[in-house]
Amino acid sequence: MFKRARVGSVAAALGVSTVLVATQGAVPEPAAAAAAKATVERTLTGKAITESSGLARSTYRRPVLFTHNDSGDGPRVFAVDAAGKTRGKLRLKGASAVDWEDIASGPRHSIWVGDIGDNQRTRKTVAVYRFTEPKRLPSKGRTVKVAAKKFRFAYPDRPRDAEALLVHPKNGRVFIVTKSTSGSAGVYRAPAKLSTKRVNKLTRVAKAPENITAGSFSPDGKTRVLGSYTKAYTYKQFISRPAEVTLPERPQGESLEVNRRGTKILLGSEGVRSRVLQIAMTKPVKASSSSPAPAPTTPASCATSNQWKPELDDDFNALDPKVWNVKNNTYASNEDSYLRAQNVSVKNGVLRLQAKKEAYRGRNYTSGYVESIGKYTLPSTFRAEVRAKVPLEQGMWAAPLWFRPTDGQAGEIDLVETYGNEHKAGRAAAHHTIHTEYGSTHKQSVRSKKFSELSGSVTGWHTYTIEKTPGKITMWVDCVKTAEFTHANPSWYKSYYDVGDRWNLRINLQVGGIWGGLPDGSTDWSPDKTAMQLDYLKTWVHK
Repeated sequence: MFKRARVGSVAAALGVSTVLVATQGAVPEPAAAAAAKATVERTLTGKAITESSGLARSTYRRPVLFTHNDSGDGPRVFAVDAAGKTRGKLRLKGASAVDWEDIASGPRHSIWVGDIGDNQRTRKTVAVYRFTEPKRLPSKGRTVKVAAKKFRFAYPDRPRDAEALLVHPKNGRVFIVTKSTSGSAGVYRAPAKLSTKRVNKLTRVAKAPENITAGSFSPDGKTRVLGSYTKAYTYKQFISRPAEVTLPERPQGESLEVNRRGTKILLGSEGVRSRVLQIAMTKPVKASSSSPAPAPTTPASCATSNQWKPELDDDFNALDPKVWNVKNNTYASNEDSYLRAQNVSVKNGVLRLQAKKEAYRGRNYTSGYVESIGKYTLPSTFRAEVRAKVPLEQGMWAAPLWFRPTDGQAGEIDLVETYGNEHKAGRAAAHHTIHTEYGSTHKQSVRSKKFSELSGSVTGWHTYTIEKTPGKITMWVDCVKTAEFTHANPSWYKSYYDVGDRWNLRINLQVGGIWGGLPDGSTDWSPDKTAMQLDYLKTWVHK
């Protein structure tokens, strides 16, 4: 963020070493579909099982499957034996059942139930319940109560309908896959550490095929399968090209599970005495010349490769004092707002920097600023990504993420800056800038991309990604490549950006200044109109 004078000076892996952060990339083209031959694995004979909506294998060495009904039933899970008989029922203490859609087995004998359905897309939060599978199950269809923990989840943008819940069998990471026919379906990852006291913020990590109704990890966690009413998609990674298979006809294909040996895909459906079918486990597509693994410097989308090692994964469930400093009672001379700590807050997994129209210490506006100076730095080769929502009212000057050398020398990297006066003029853009020195010797190189040329709302959530490698800095907005700087362009790049410095991180929202312009009568000072919000921030270093 360019200032002529200054004061003061996010493997979250999906079960593999590759970190998956392709938030807006195109849905990978599936391999050619093949017809699946099916046999009946068992029939659910229990009279109480009328709308089997999910399947989960037992976490013990026994041929038990767990299932539950769709909406309309109570908070109970059925344990079904190999013959299809209901061995017992587990009632979750303290749980409710708004719209139970899927069930999954996890590590340490955990079973997870997803109350994630939302046909009308009106639920501000959805819930997932976790309980421990009893070592000794009830017999003869008896009911026992089990203690359950409730975790609430919220999507980063708006309510969504979902029917697929996956839990990694080794690390317990939770994934929810939304259901849509409009191309907006996605895979959402929960934080590594879940809280029962506050809402857990979901992060979109990949797009998903249409009409996904169920999902499952293989027992070793190396493969994941998504299923719709008619297709199953097998992935090595959610950002890779899936193998696709056509499923046998079912009355209402709502459930899917990989068997305990990882050799079969089990398929369930709703209805009384519904059959569980099994088909051969489809192997994921191997990487080839037609589907290369993305490289760190020139990825087809903004997905990372396994050459990057995850470092900081900040979901902003709290502002970590070991990483961040909050500027308080200070200002930068090139802007018109005073920086106050009280304008920085974290709530429901969102970091919020609030601009206000208020007189304070001789200035007419206040705002917020956080940075990592003296606490957290990145080496000269790094990757970073931030998902942010910027204010574009007149007078707002937002910088969701930028970098400065730790040694205080010249050199600055602005991943993105936005100016409210441009939005007022109908030309709002994401500006990517590198510049050095200040004053009469200032050197600057800018690449800009209008939001009108990108997908999504101008004032909505966008994902900004940067990779700094030797001789090159590349930037993306929503996985669209929008900027590239190299040692040859600009000519002074090498002197400032290939010198081995470490970089600190800065996040700030300013009001006024030579670039943002002053607020005026058109500025809407409603809190949500003048706040910059960050959903997450992630960083990687090169292996």
